[in-house]
Amino acid sequence: MKTLKFLFTSTFYPPYHIGGDAVHVKYLAKELAKCGHEVHFLHSLDAYRVKKKRSSKRDEEAYDNAYVHPIQTPFNLSPYITYLFGNSPAVIRKFESLLREIKPDVVHHHNISLLGYNLLRKKDNYLNLYTAHDYWLICQQNNLMKARNQVCERPRFCSLCALKRCKPLQLWRHSHGFKTAVRDIDILIAPSNYLKEKILEKFSVRAVTIQNFAPEPPQDIKSSEFSNFFLYAGVLEEHKGILHLIKVYGEICNKIQRRLIIVGDGNLRTQIDRYIRRMKLENKIFVLGFVSRDRLYSLLKDADALIIPSIWPENNPLVALEALSLGTPVITSNMGGLPEIIGKINDKLVYGSISELKWLLLNYDAAYKEKLLARLKEIYEKHYTPEAYLSAYFGILRKW
Repeated sequence: MKTLKFLFTSTFYPPYHIGGDAVHVKYLAKELAKCGHEVHFLHSLDAYRVKKKRSSKRDEEAYDNAYVHPIQTPFNLSPYITYLFGNSPAVIRKFESLLREIKPDVVHHHNISLLGYNLLRKKDNYLNLYTAHDYWLICQQNNLMKARNQVCERPRFCSLCALKRCKPLQLWRHSHGFKTAVRDIDILIAPSNYLKEKILEKFSVRAVTIQNFAPEPPQDIKSSEFSNFFLYAGVLEEHKGILHLIKVYGEICNKIQRRLIIVGDGNLRTQIDRYIRRMKLENKIFVLGFVSRDRLYSLLKDADALIIPSIWPENNPLVALEALSLGTPVITSNMGGLPEIIGKINDKLVYGSISELKWLLLNYDAAYKEKLLARLKEIYEKHYTPEAYLSAYFGILRKW
């Protein structure tokens, strides 16, 4: 295949990011650059400054010497304007200027929730891709959750849901312009069949499933200096199910030898710390906050199992794939696309209720990880390597 010019659009891009979708964009860009392609990025520094709740040290180099085009406006106004009206004139001007300057062969949109839907409008002769990292196309909350932490099976009353959460209404979602922009997507990429089917219930677009990937793990991973532990790695927010996990673990921790190590930060950090002190679990639960990528790999490798207790319909989380690359089992809820990953290993690692999670933790076999090691790495090699992703990705480009 000839070398191509790519323009990626993503609200966040490392090191100015708050989630795994931005990390995926960076990883994909690196793989494309290895193949000789030219990749540019449009992202919003405004959105990062608005959304970040805590200052945190990140170990990534700024932009990693990529072609990056950040959005910066006075008083960080662009994300507020985009949220309320669906688009920001500053973002549109920047995007159209890049189209004229770069003349990309492929425009690949990622999380554009705070960049605006107008970017989806096809303005030239390029392949117009969109990866749905979450439910932004069909849900104002982006996570398909109702106000009482219940999954919204058929999104219909989004305005009512927003009012219950005391959020401004996004009336632009009902506009002809938004629907027309979505129809301009040439190919929608969904990292899980679950998410793809949810989007197809509302929009008639050409959609394919390409599951995310994780890079090959480092060869020289140091010891985490922990042993006999379960690991949680993710933001400390209610939809991630971290409160359910801590409650279940607190009830059974005296019956098992394993500790619980929590990596990540978020709005629930203070509440979690208080719970640990109140229940006198300081020697059982350790909250490490944000850690470096090297430190995370150490913890993933040494953990008896990674636990993903999400109560929202999770898509295709990077941390699960990183665990598989190291041969570490993953225990997950049965939400969203999680069973599509873990079902390849063993359906018994997927739970559907709090009582089932409790049973899994109480009866987890100490030798299970060693028994599954070869199988987990085989699954990773077959489904979740960069090569597996690029094979499907380039398949789309060749058809174009």
